[in-house]
Amino acid sequence: MRHVVLIGLSGSGKTTLGRLAASELNMPFVDLDLAVEREMGMTIRRIFERHGEDFFRDEEERAVRAAMSSLEPSVVAAGGGAVTRPGSVRAIKERGFAVFLDRPVEHILRDVERDGSRPLLTSESRLREMARARGDMYVSTADAVLRNDGDLNRALGGLLALVRGAIPRLSGGEADLSGEPSLPEGCAVIGDPIAHTLSPLIHTAIFGALGVDAAYSALRVPRGALPEFAARARSSKLRGFNVTMPHKSGIIPLLDEVAPDAGACGAVNAVTIRGGKLRGFNTDMDGLLEALRAAGFGYGGKRVLILGAGGAARGAAYKAAREGASRVTILARGAERASETALLASSGEMTGDAMSREAARADILINATPLGMSGAGDDFPSLDFLERLPSGALVCDLVYNPSETKLLRAAKGLGLAAMNGRGMLIYQAILADELFFELRNVDRNRLYEVAEGRLTR
Repeated sequence: MRHVVLIGLSGSGKTTLGRLAASELNMPFVDLDLAVEREMGMTIRRIFERHGEDFFRDEEERAVRAAMSSLEPSVVAAGGGAVTRPGSVRAIKERGFAVFLDRPVEHILRDVERDGSRPLLTSESRLREMARARGDMYVSTADAVLRNDGDLNRALGGLLALVRGAIPRLSGGEADLSGEPSLPEGCAVIGDPIAHTLSPLIHTAIFGALGVDAAYSALRVPRGALPEFAARARSSKLRGFNVTMPHKSGIIPLLDEVAPDAGACGAVNAVTIRGGKLRGFNTDMDGLLEALRAAGFGYGGKRVLILGAGGAARGAAYKAAREGASRVTILARGAERASETALLASSGEMTGDAMSREAARADILINATPLGMSGAGDDFPSLDFLERLPSGALVCDLVYNPSETKLLRAAKGLGLAAMNGRGMLIYQAILADELFFELRNVDRNRLYEVAEGRLTR
C-alpha cells in the first residue's frame, strides 16, 4: 500500500480534498504544513520571517520523509514547494501515489483568502511565477493529474476514482499473476514499455469535459502476460482498455469479436468489455484521419507514402485506401514486412533510393516508425529524400515525443507542411472513449481543445 500524496500550488485544494478523501477511504490524513508548524512551535509565516524559505524547505523535506516512512498508508497534503527539493520528490516517488491538483491560478486568486498565513500567496505576480516555475515539477512528480476547477464534488469523485484505480503494474513474463490485486475500475492502457504514455493525462481531461466519473490507469503488461491480462479483464470492472506497443496484433486472438476494419488491417488499439466479452476496434486510423482533416488535408485522390510496417502503418494504409487515395505505398525496413503490411498498397524496402523515388510521387508522407522518437536511440540516417517531395506535400510524423522531430524540422526548413502525432493521439483517445462509454454526438473539436490544453500545460 502506498501513501496518497496531494501536490500542487498553495490554494489548489490539497487540504480540503485530502481531508474528505481520507474520510471516504478510511485512511489517516496528514497535513505537512501543520506537521512543520507543530515541530517548530510557530506558524509557517513566522518561520519564513525568522529563518527564511530555505530553512523551511529543509524542515518540509524532513516532514515528507517522516510521512513517507510511516507503515500505515495515509492521505498526505504536501506543501506547495515540496517538489522543489529532490529529496522530497524521491521520498514521494518511492512510497507515494502522487496526484497533482491542477487548479487554475485565476480560481486560487478568486477563492483563497490572502491573509498572510500563506507566505508565498501574498501577490498575484508571485503566484503566477510559481505556477510557471513549478508546473513541470508537479507533472514529472505526479502519477496522475486531477483538474480542480472549483466543483468540489467532481474533484473529490475524480480523486477517489484515481486512488482506487492505482494498483501495482502487472509483473508479467514468467511471473505468477494470481497474487496481484484486482484490475482497476474505469479504463486503462496496456503496453510495454508504458511509463512514457500520455494517455492518462489525455483521457482524464476528456472524462472531466464529459462529466464522466472514471479513472484511467496505465498498466505495464509484457508480452508473456497478455493472455493472463485478457482473461482477468473479462471479469474485471474495466469498461475497456487501450492497447499500445507491442500488443496491437497480439491481442487479436484473445478477443471474442473484432470490428471489420480492425480485422482487415490486423491491428487493435481499443477493446470494450461488455458482459465478459472482449471486442476490439482500431481508432488509430480514424484518429489520424480526423487529425489530417483538422489540418486541412485528406486522403481522397492523394498519393500516400507510409514508412513502417507496424499496426499504425497498417491502419493508415487501410484507411487511405478506403478514403479514395489514388496511390498507397508502404516502405519498411524489410521487403517481406512491407509486403505483409501492404494490404491494398504497393510496397518495398525502406532504402534511401526507394524513399527518394517514392517521395517524388507522394502528396502525403507518413512516418509510422519509431525513428526519431525520444528514447528510441535511432533516427533516419539521411533526410535527403524530403527534397524530392512536391512543394505542396504534407509530412506527418506519428511520433509525438519530441513534438518536433528532425524529420519535421527538416520538412519545415524546406517549406513543406508538417504535423506530429499529437493530433492522432488525442483524436483516437476521443473515439475510444466514445466506444468505452457508448457515447453519441459528442463535440470532438471541443474535447480535442480540452485535451490539447491539458498536454500544453
